[in-house]
Parts: sequence; structure tokens; C-alpha cells
Amino acid sequence: MTRRIAPALGLFAILVAACSGGAATTAPSAAPVSEAPVASEAPVASEPAPSEAGGAGPCTATTEAGTVEVTIAGRAFGPGKVTAAVGDVIVWTNKDSVPHTATLDDDSCTTSSLGEDVSGALTFSAPGTYPYHCRIHPDMTGTIEIS
Repeated sequence: MTRRIAPALGLFAILVAACSGGAATTAPSAAPVSEAPVASEAPVASEPAPSEAGGAGPCTATTEAGTVEVTIAGRAFGPGKVTAAVGDVIVWTNKDSVPHTATLDDDSCTTSSLGEDVSGALTFSAPGTYPYHCRIHPDMTGTIEIS
């Protein structure tokens, strides 16, 4: 019986050594997100907003000072209906401890994922009514009216 166990243990030791690589490894760390201040002094995520057709959507991400402010608190947008003019900068500031986005329902543009006390801004180039939601929490919804 000892003769059968010894080769099996030797094979097991070889497999363990081969799989471990013999050196400790660590997972790569995520690159930090750079931020820039807005009019309200809250940091703004710098990640660009995606848009369909390479930027052909009705809005674009910006780091300009906001002219219309929306607060995200209690997993809700406040106000729920935003009214602005073409060219106005709408800024969303997250006051929740979990991340949120402001994403048009047609996915043509969005803010980046906004952590606590981080702001993201969009500017609209065309009038219209734009329903939006949080991509992370789809039950969070709002409407943007651009004149």
C-alpha cells in the first residue's frame, strides 16, 4: 500500500508546484479616476460620456460649470423633471454612498459612474424631451426638457 501512495503523493506535489508558479502574485490595481471641480466645488468625474455614432447624440459630457443642478439623494433625482435651454450645462451631484449615473433612456449619452460627492455634467445641443435613468439602478428615473 505504501508503494501506491508514494507515487500519488509525488504526482500531487508536482501538480501543486506547477499550478502555484512558485511566486506570489497580486492583482493589478485600478487606475485612479481624475477629477476636476465644478461651480459647486464638487469633484467631476472625467470619464467621457459614451454616445451612439461616435458623439452624434443630443448631448455630450463636459467639465464646464453647471447652469442647472440636480442632486441625487435617497436613490432619486431631485428635481425629477429638469428644465434647461440648449447649451445649458446640467450637473448631477451624487449625495448617496452608492454610485449612480444619469443615462438617457435611448443610451445616446450618459455621465460616468458618480461616487459619493462626485458630479457629472452634460450639455444638450438639441431641444426635446429626454427621459433618463440611473444605469446602475434603473428604477431611478427623471425627465430633461430642453427648449
